Amino acid sequence: MCIYWGPERIQFYNDAFAPILGPRHPGTLGLTAAKAWPEVWDQLQPLIRRTFAGESTVIRDQPLTMTRFGYEEETWWSYAYSPIRNESGEVAGLLNVVFETTDQFRAIRDRDVALADLSERQAFTNSILASSTDCIKVLDLEGKLAFMSDGGQQVMEVSDFNTIVGCPWPDFWTGVGNVHAKAALTDAGKGRSSSFIGHANTMKGNPKWWHVAVSPILGADGCPDRILFVSRDITDLRRSEEERDRFVRLVENSTDFVAMADLEGRVFFMNDAGRRLVGLQNRDYHDLSIPDFFSPEDLKVVIDQVLPTVSETGSWSGDISFRHFETGALIPVLYSVFPITDATGTMVGYGTVTRDNRERKQAEEDMRYLNGELAHRLKNVLSVIQSITQQTLRTATSLDAASEALSARLVALGGATDVLTGKSWRSADLRDLANSVLAPHGTIDDRIILDGPPVVLKPEVSVAFALALHELATNAAKYGALSADSGTVILRWSVEGEGQEARLAVEWRERGGPPVTPPTRKSFGSALIERSMRSYFREASATDYHREGLVMYWRGRLADAALANGK
Repeated sequence: MCIYWGPERIQFYNDAFAPILGPRHPGTLGLTAAKAWPEVWDQLQPLIRRTFAGESTVIRDQPLTMTRFGYEEETWWSYAYSPIRNESGEVAGLLNVVFETTDQFRAIRDRDVALADLSERQAFTNSILASSTDCIKVLDLEGKLAFMSDGGQQVMEVSDFNTIVGCPWPDFWTGVGNVHAKAALTDAGKGRSSSFIGHANTMKGNPKWWHVAVSPILGADGCPDRILFVSRDITDLRRSEEERDRFVRLVENSTDFVAMADLEGRVFFMNDAGRRLVGLQNRDYHDLSIPDFFSPEDLKVVIDQVLPTVSETGSWSGDISFRHFETGALIPVLYSVFPITDATGTMVGYGTVTRDNRERKQAEEDMRYLNGELAHRLKNVLSVIQSITQQTLRTATSLDAASEALSARLVALGGATDVLTGKSWRSADLRDLANSVLAPHGTIDDRIILDGPPVVLKPEVSVAFALALHELATNAAKYGALSADSGTVILRWSVEGEGQEARLAVEWRERGGPPVTPPTRKSFGSALIERSMRSYFREASATDYHREGLVMYWRGRLADAALANGK
């Protein structure tokens, strides 16, 4: 948010506005709007003029070409201009609440491009499906053949697909191939993908080697609905180094960690993406083995679970952490391991295709924290509303009086919530701030006493102090003095000394509530109070759980918390 003030349209703004300015911040603080935004002034000036004439304006997704970073960039903005009137009712300033929507606009544009590309890709895929020489089959969950591509029918030498539709697909394999086919069918039914190499004859009896990839096809409920089998004739591949090189290049171009090790665990191949992930760009990996990539805890999982599972069932996939060889840091990954077999199907080593999982893990952690904080905020607000409602109905003389009083208190609570969320907050007088935050919890100068000289808090301290007062008042309304009809709270502050030696002391004292007992553990609210206040009141911080009422005390340099002390 920013304000354009007075006839000169002087610009002031909050911290959230600063990133919009880029390198222009803080130089544009106090400049006129015309000097702050010269490249878009022609577009903004008419809107600002209309707002100073008393008209509010809302603009959505307006394109503006800006040079705030020294080069022209195409941006989009949604903002609202509202007049600010003085005591005489005249428009003295303009409040601008602005959101940059460049990323959202570009995302929509990119989405449209992606949809067009998807349509093209779908047409391309259908063309590939019709012309592919791979044998692409779809089975039901029982393993019965339901579909085979035209190219698949040719490579499998099927003259009439109707003669084999509905047949159990594993029956086309014999020996070890039949075992692998049944295992792959079972894995797919459980939602797992797998692959194997096996030997089977075409419908005309010609022997072929096949590489088979098996994947579940998920239904609308997210559960396997059908099974996709893609069989590639690799008979020539077995005898062709050139084909092997093509697959190696495919692996090298992958962004996933791809590596192979022999049965002793010695690494004999790792692609470039894998080396970058674990910090091996400048080191030969051929002297490494599987245990070198894991911490002791994760290595135990690999030895006890992963490798035996691969040998017994054909694959293993799950969350684990790699060790970075330069920093020692743990890297969360989705680790997938499968067996490497020779031409006869004998296992000769282990292969892995592993994906970097750090971003997903961080997103999950952030979401857990936000959900916890949201739940805490919601519980506090509901508790406050409940307390306000009970106290209003208890003391009201009539239903109309109760309705009027309750509405007023809920409006005050809404104003205090605005302060807490920082949507319309700037530097504030300590008394005004306390009055705004505490008024929803009790009558000021009756049940809540404010006592102290004028002190103008810094913007960041204003928010921190509001959070602390909100927590204290909420707890007092739920458990402390404000939960009882006769309870009172005194918020007292004082300034000692002058100049750089001045100190600000603040005390919160409760009386007349239920008997107080020290908590057995620190709550989220207590931690929030400490975190909010300790950066600005560094000399003293105390919490006393007197039986007659909670007392909290803070003391620190005035210059750390305030812009002026009112003298």
